[in-house]
Amino acid sequence: MTPLTEKDGFQMKRNRIVSALLAAVLALLTLCSCGKKEKNYVTLPEDFGSEEYAIGFRPGDVALAKEVQQILDEMAADGASKEISEKWFGTNLIVSDRDYPKDQEPASDDTSLEDLKSRGKFVLGLDDSFPPMGFRDENNEIVGVDIDLAAEVCKRLGVELVVQPIDWDSKELELTSGKIDCIWNGMTVTEERIEAMFLSKPYLDNRQVVIVEEGSKIASVSDLAGKTVGLQKGSSAREAFDANPIASEVAQVVEYEDNVDAFLDLQAGRIDALLVDEVAGNYIIETYSKNQ
Repeated sequence: MTPLTEKDGFQMKRNRIVSALLAAVLALLTLCSCGKKEKNYVTLPEDFGSEEYAIGFRPGDVALAKEVQQILDEMAADGASKEISEKWFGTNLIVSDRDYPKDQEPASDDTSLEDLKSRGKFVLGLDDSFPPMGFRDENNEIVGVDIDLAAEVCKRLGVELVVQPIDWDSKELELTSGKIDCIWNGMTVTEERIEAMFLSKPYLDNRQVVIVEEGSKIASVSDLAGKTVGLQKGSSAREAFDANPIASEVAQVVEYEDNVDAFLDLQAGRIDALLVDEVAGNYIIETYSKNQ
């Protein structure tokens, strides 16, 4: 064996140093690119109030609304709505023991049910980015709790279901103009909507909750002071927020076209908290946190 020279020893030492540096760089790159700590999101224990979901019809379409309601009552009795709820929520959240927010009998000239059956189509208006009530899946098909409920109602009515995405901020105009037959999309019962539409019996309970990153300094509603809060434009979340004393203390409110975009901004750190319907918030956390 040929003895190592001083030059050979220096070369070997340099190679070891270079190898160690490369290993350190690779480890650092791996840590930065693949070792990011996964973010988790939680809802605060406090909420901005409880609410109920109902279906909105034109004020004069009471005959149609009551026929739809009768079918929904039948679905609750025979287990069809329970099956749909369990498909999306894992449990039965459908309620069937509520009264109309404001009841009335159909007028003598109310032909809304006959007109719909004559057309053979039931046009449902919705925000198509409101999971799990109504949203687009990976195949761009509109699916959800309300879509399944409406599909079963239409099957029993003997008409075709047509799902029509609308601008949620102008939903009342879409309804009164006749472009759609109803608003069926996890719509919260409010005094304003009771006066503007004929509402079905409430079929689902809900709360307005605050979503934050787990471990953040926001642990209660009062901690929102000085923070940036996101919510959907034209939603009941906006109304609930404005009615809460904390509204005057937050730094900024950012309104979004839909809750998914708002949650993505929460993930990106552009907002500090998201105020959203609990049923939608839980689904968004479960679904979209996996894609971070």
